[in-house]
Amino acid sequence: MAYQFTYAILSAIHILAASAWFGAMFYSLAVLHPRARAFFAASAQFEAFITFIAAGARWKVLFGCSVIAGTGLVLFWFHGSSSSAWLACMAGKAVLFAVAVSLFVYASWFAWPARVLATAAEIPAFHRRFRLIAISLIALVVLCFLLSILARHEIA
Repeated sequence: MAYQFTYAILSAIHILAASAWFGAMFYSLAVLHPRARAFFAASAQFEAFITFIAAGARWKVLFGCSVIAGTGLVLFWFHGSSSSAWLACMAGKAVLFAVAVSLFVYASWFAWPARVLATAAEIPAFHRRFRLIAISLIALVVLCFLLSILARHEIA
């Protein structure tokens, strides 16, 4: 009974943390950036607003990613399935998650500082780069969700 309760709580935390990351990225790409771009007449105002909104977010996202990774690892050991299909899904999910976190780190510590220091002429290229990064991150997280569903189906 305690095992099932613990597994359920860890699963809920894992799913909620991953859903929060997905939701924040989707909202930023589909709502926040387009609406802010339409609201601010000057590109410099838009950049100042986005910079203000993003300040300090990288640490919150990395904390969320550590919650996802930590609960995922514990759930992996709790589950303990030896099915090759389940293990393949979990390995794929781990690789995709590592790629997503690495892409986020690149965007946060390399691309973002370059964007902040970019000239007005360079900004449109950074908008395209960040849109591509956002779409890639969303796709990677969706693929992780799909692998989880597939893994659950494989063990049922």
